[in-house]
Amino acid sequence: MLKTILLTVACLVVLGLLFAVVLYCVARKFAVEEDPRIDVVEKIMPGANCGGCGFAGCRAFAENVVKAPDMKGFFCPVGGDATMKKVAE
Repeated sequence: MLKTILLTVACLVVLGLLFAVVLYCVARKFAVEEDPRIDVVEKIMPGANCGGCGFAGCRAFAENVVKAPDMKGFFCPVGGDATMKKVAE
């Protein structure tokens, strides 16, 4: 009986390690690279996620600001002009 338990535990450990390696490889292969400027702009935003700017939230606003060639048409009504000046920098 002890031999059966040890064999079962050993099989589970090997399977766990195998699945961990597979998950690690898959996570590395399908990793999504994101522009670090999006995080910077999101931290500047007030974080209300109100949608007043026309986007789903501050994260969506930051993504679109970073991807846009200029700041024309972007405004955060909660943060106002002071926030937009910081974003423009």
